[in-house]
Amino acid sequence: MAPNGVTANVSHVEDDDEISVTDHKQSVWRSIWENNQGALLILLSEVCGSSMDAIARFLQQGGAGFHTLQIIAARMGVTFVLSSLYMWWRSVPYFPLGNPQVRGWLILRALFGFMGLFTLYYSVHYLPLAEATVFRFLVPIVTAWACSVFLGQPFTRKELTAGLVALVGVIFIAHPESIFGRVDDIHADAAAGDLDQVTPAQRMVAVAVALVGIFGASGAYTTIRVIGDRAHALMSVNYFAFVATVGSTVALLAIPGIGFVMPHSPREWALLLLLGVLGFVLQFLLTKGLTLDKSPKATSMLYTQVIFALAFDWAIWGVLPGGWSLFGGAIVIASTLWSALHKTKAAKPKEALRAVDEETALLGAQTEGVEETRRGLTKTTAAVTT
Repeated sequence: MAPNGVTANVSHVEDDDEISVTDHKQSVWRSIWENNQGALLILLSEVCGSSMDAIARFLQQGGAGFHTLQIIAARMGVTFVLSSLYMWWRSVPYFPLGNPQVRGWLILRALFGFMGLFTLYYSVHYLPLAEATVFRFLVPIVTAWACSVFLGQPFTRKELTAGLVALVGVIFIAHPESIFGRVDDIHADAAAGDLDQVTPAQRMVAVAVALVGIFGASGAYTTIRVIGDRAHALMSVNYFAFVATVGSTVALLAIPGIGFVMPHSPREWALLLLLGVLGFVLQFLLTKGLTLDKSPKATSMLYTQVIFALAFDWAIWGVLPGGWSLFGGAIVIASTLWSALHKTKAAKPKEALRAVDEETALLGAQTEGVEETRRGLTKTTAAVTT
């Protein structure tokens, strides 16, 4: 009997060891999640953002591809329905038109956002995802400059230096053929036929459009700073989605030679629907992530979108940006990240807990002076009306 007893004891010890190892692994993963929950949620939101860009690029390729305006109508139409249902369900104050004090600002924010979204989706048709994505990282610097001009907020020398260095990076990304020679994107033979052929002229137009979009996005961010906490985050998104849906639909019907294109397969229907769903999920992940953690560690996760864009470029189309584009993109990311990480003033607790709008992600902790600006504008408006 003794050997059997010893065997049983050894078996129990081994089982206890296995349970202990399993519990240890679970506790490690739980600890990683609890200590980095905000950053991980932001990371997931960037996966959603890159996925939307990849879908938009995929649907625009080919002779019978969807027009940029139709993709916007599909994405923002679904987002508008989902966000409206959520606000109705949660009884969000001032639904559906928002706070009367900021309705004009909400409309202006939506118009700027529509402009920024159109230029983004237009540029991803002709540029690799990674190149089109890099231009977004110029937005915080341009926004800081715009807020200094129009809202009286400080614009530091570091931000100015970062902006000038980033512009040098843009030149390398654009690499005009007259200066740098032919575009040297890397193509895989198997995927080359899945992409539209892009001429140097089309590429330069796409770069110019992307640069215009920076000012559209910066305008949206600037108006969001003015709105502050006087409107729910989804109210801002809802205005944006409504204006983008109506504007793109009217343009499709009014501009000759465009019109709607019916999806040719269940896959295309699913991708159009997925665009809107991902946009809605992105909003919640960003809101939760930046509410839990607004430190540089968390906001730096926003820059991982370039990595996901590179992965989609290679996995779907077998394309990677050429050497000049990679070099220029590295300059842009490094300069803007350096500017973001050297902020001299952290966000106030009240500001850190504020609901985050989908379009404010890249601003990170650049929230100084928002409340002061809002109060100043409120006083000015009151003085004018009285």
